[in-house]
Amino acid sequence: MRNGAPVMKMGRVMTQVFVLIFLLQGVHSRTLRSESNNAAVTVNTSGDKQVVVDNGIIQVTFSNPAGLVTGIKYKGFDNVLNEKIKNRVYWDIVWYEPGQVSQTDFLIGEKFKIISQTSEQVEISFSKTWDTSRRGSTVPLNVDKRYIIRRGVIGVYMYGVLERLEGWPAVTMDQTRIVYKLNATKFDYMAVADRRQNLMPLEADRNLTDGSAATLEYKEAVRLVKPQNKLFKGQVDDKYLYSMEGKDNRLHGWIASEQRVGFWIITASNEFRTCGPVKQELTSHVGPTLLSMFTSTHYAGKELNTTYASDVPWKKMFGPVFVYLNSAPSHDLMWTDAKRQLAAEVKSWPYDFVKSVDYPLRQQRGTVKGQLFVMDSFKSKSKLNGEFAFVGLALPGEVGSWQTENKGYQFWTKADKMGMFTIANVRPGTYNLFAWAAGHIGDYKYEREIIITPGKAINVGSLVYEPPRSGPTLWEIGVPDRTALEFNIPDPDPALVTKLYANHPNAPEDRFRQYGLWDRYKVLYPREDVTFTVGVSDYKKDWFFAHLNRRAGEKKLQATTWKIVFNLKQVSQTGNYTLRMALAAANTADILVRVNEPSSKPMFRTGLVGRDNAIARHGIHGLYRLFNIDVQRKLLKVGDNTIFLTQNRVTSIFTGVMYDYLRLEGPSGAI
Repeated sequence: MRNGAPVMKMGRVMTQVFVLIFLLQGVHSRTLRSESNNAAVTVNTSGDKQVVVDNGIIQVTFSNPAGLVTGIKYKGFDNVLNEKIKNRVYWDIVWYEPGQVSQTDFLIGEKFKIISQTSEQVEISFSKTWDTSRRGSTVPLNVDKRYIIRRGVIGVYMYGVLERLEGWPAVTMDQTRIVYKLNATKFDYMAVADRRQNLMPLEADRNLTDGSAATLEYKEAVRLVKPQNKLFKGQVDDKYLYSMEGKDNRLHGWIASEQRVGFWIITASNEFRTCGPVKQELTSHVGPTLLSMFTSTHYAGKELNTTYASDVPWKKMFGPVFVYLNSAPSHDLMWTDAKRQLAAEVKSWPYDFVKSVDYPLRQQRGTVKGQLFVMDSFKSKSKLNGEFAFVGLALPGEVGSWQTENKGYQFWTKADKMGMFTIANVRPGTYNLFAWAAGHIGDYKYEREIIITPGKAINVGSLVYEPPRSGPTLWEIGVPDRTALEFNIPDPDPALVTKLYANHPNAPEDRFRQYGLWDRYKVLYPREDVTFTVGVSDYKKDWFFAHLNRRAGEKKLQATTWKIVFNLKQVSQTGNYTLRMALAAANTADILVRVNEPSSKPMFRTGLVGRDNAIARHGIHGLYRLFNIDVQRKLLKVGDNTIFLTQNRVTSIFTGVMYDYLRLEGPSGAI
């Protein structure tokens, strides 16, 4: 019995712990339920240039008729927003006419209107109408910003309808978003994912003028020298450290630890976002700031075609996004509740309470389903299931055009293990169906356009994608998954570590989220560049994640040449070989390809390619590009051969590419 006593005692302790957790969760759930009272939603317009909407749980104040959110009252907060600045929750667009300098328009409303008002919900509008007398001073758009507050709901739904009429001046609009600025003295803990959350430094800690922070290689990143919390001393803060792919960018926010209040941005659907499911975008960052990003050139550059022609009318609805507030005893419980709310919002999409004619309800939408197969005869004699492929609908265009499509709506899903897919709740319109699958290079496009009409379900049946292929694989480097994640991502400079992403053995995908990894190349390869010997080298260790320049002094850069050494036991006497070179990212790069003669005229060059800046912004990928390069058999020999890859431009330390995958194929009849 003596030996068993400690076990019994430990059992009692564990029981008490579980009971405590259960009670805390019970308190948490009861707290949230108690906030869901039966108070009617009211709207008050009697104040001086403001509108106040109240549902008994939160009270939201808007400037009238500008349509800025100036106050959100919740729990012990008279205002969770930053009252020290004018713009606390606002829309903005970065725009310019051809040949002009870019400027920011804050889409200030000029007319207020109550769209609907019942005891159950209030929807209000702040709008403005454009005419030619405004040319040059405001972006040529008609704007309608809408806000919805519902009974018993702890938050605000926000959306906007932007419209251009035919004949209006051509304009480039590089960025569209909503910005949220919170009380800087209270909100101290940020969360963007299960493993990406922590206490955060203050905005004042980034101050360069008083020596609180030191500059780094680009303006968004600083090294914290004298932060108020010494835990952050020496760390790097950079808003791009917290970016996410669109498919994952559904929930992020901040918590006021002392007050136990959370403020979250929930995006139930990505249909109004651009460029497909893996377009990376900003989320939350030091401020405390949150962003609802709708369009931008981040991680893609000007290839997104953000220019709107004068002869093409355009109209699009962005949102609704949901600003959700909660309260609970701990960070974990607030995050868990926010995820629960996200699940509820996703299930409710499309919402049945939105009053805009530009928002089709569920019965006004359509569905597309089918099954995707992949046929690669050099991998399998039979069709392969397109397991876990991304399948989506976007505006009609060329193969792969979805990743730079910036003006319409997109609808994406992920196929199951059998390649079965269903794309539900699609807005009426004309689309192309696109797909791509990890493990296979290239993009698929269904040959017919798909026309969605209200209530219609379309079954496209069995689709077969045949990836580019000329012959058998002689060798390959990497995995065709459109990222450089599988390659050698080095440990960061110990003096520039962001601890949020350090020591994550269960999340290796976070290794690239460190500042300055590009500079580790000169440490690992101080004199010689990468040499990869097929059959000997391991791409996980021996292929650096980014092909860029080497520093040759404080301001001098050198072009770099990587070598792939491989052995051929014979060279085919008929047909040519093919090098498949897939890029996961490119930034003002130029890759020259030579075979066996390092000083010869390049047999291929990409030319100037890419402006996605993913190397600097911890992106691990930008836009996907596939180059299919013909290698004449006369260039090869029996025995050892070498392919030389030279990154030829030395304009910046950030100039370079990330490879996704390389493969050499023999002629179709080769063995």
